[in-house]
Amino acid sequence: MEHVSLSYSTLTQLPPCALAFYPSDSRFVIVGTYKLEQDGSRHGTLDIYDCANGELEHCSTIESTDSSILDLKFSPHDSSLLASAHSTGRICLWRVSPTREDGIDVELISTYDVADSSDVLVLSICFSPIDPVVLSVTLSSGEWRLCSISTESAVATLQVDNSFMAHSLEAWTSAFSSNGSLLFSGGDDSVLSAYDLRAGIKVWQDKRTHSAGVTSILPFHDNESQIWTGSYDEKLRVWDLRGPYSKGNVVNELSLGGGVWRLIDHPKVAEKLVLSCCMHGGARIINTSDELSDASVVGNISEGHDSMVYGGDWSSDGGYIATCSFYDKKLNLWSYR
Repeated sequence: MEHVSLSYSTLTQLPPCALAFYPSDSRFVIVGTYKLEQDGSRHGTLDIYDCANGELEHCSTIESTDSSILDLKFSPHDSSLLASAHSTGRICLWRVSPTREDGIDVELISTYDVADSSDVLVLSICFSPIDPVVLSVTLSSGEWRLCSISTESAVATLQVDNSFMAHSLEAWTSAFSSNGSLLFSGGDDSVLSAYDLRAGIKVWQDKRTHSAGVTSILPFHDNESQIWTGSYDEKLRVWDLRGPYSKGNVVNELSLGGGVWRLIDHPKVAEKLVLSCCMHGGARIINTSDELSDASVVGNISEGHDSMVYGGDWSSDGGYIATCSFYDKKLNLWSYR
């Protein structure tokens, strides 16, 4: 088993549900928080932490007074561009940059209401691996929406280019195929769906494999025939998609001991590792063998959290892992060797 040890633990002010290391300088991790009040209102924060010397020092907080934050993603094409998903149907774009004082500055550059109503939550964000201006978002209404970022003016703006009602319940997640032509989505209706963005048609969906909601999808960009899916049913499934428009076969299934909420690829593809956030089960490190059926758990993060682990990420060199759990408001930094 791989060696994972707790380096530092701290508490956030509000419940954390998403986090991301700053790709250009993994000293810094950004945490999104979500607070639902008894009157039904929601609010949250972006919290910035400095991870120097294996610790977690709180640097600053940006308040989101009218909405909570459900997901955070850095663009794979521009490490200074951060997108956040909000509970009011909104996407925010942020510019992250180093400061002269050896810190980072997080500046809001654009907001856009991607949903038709502020009662609809944006649940997840995914950037295209091919087109640097394209991203997908999933909504609590069951839709996904394809958005593009315009940089024609001095201020970046967003627009919705396409949408599809892919699910009868919440659309928890989406992911692009390695060539950017397909968009996979998963919903609380236990459906895994694939949509051809070039042809503008749904090409297949699977309603039978998952016994609960589909919460995470991970394509492998060095292997077009493979995707992984995670579900509330606590199973990680490895799919072989070879064949035109084939939904393929499940060739491996792992029980991870908790709902598989997030799947995060190691920043160095050659390491062949994936971090899985498993809600009440903590987190797992999984080996992604060249043989599809040989994927296996090689590391456990089962202590240090007393609640749902919703957020996790690798540092850019893979030497640290950050995880956060919701109700106990824990933010943990793990040394990975």
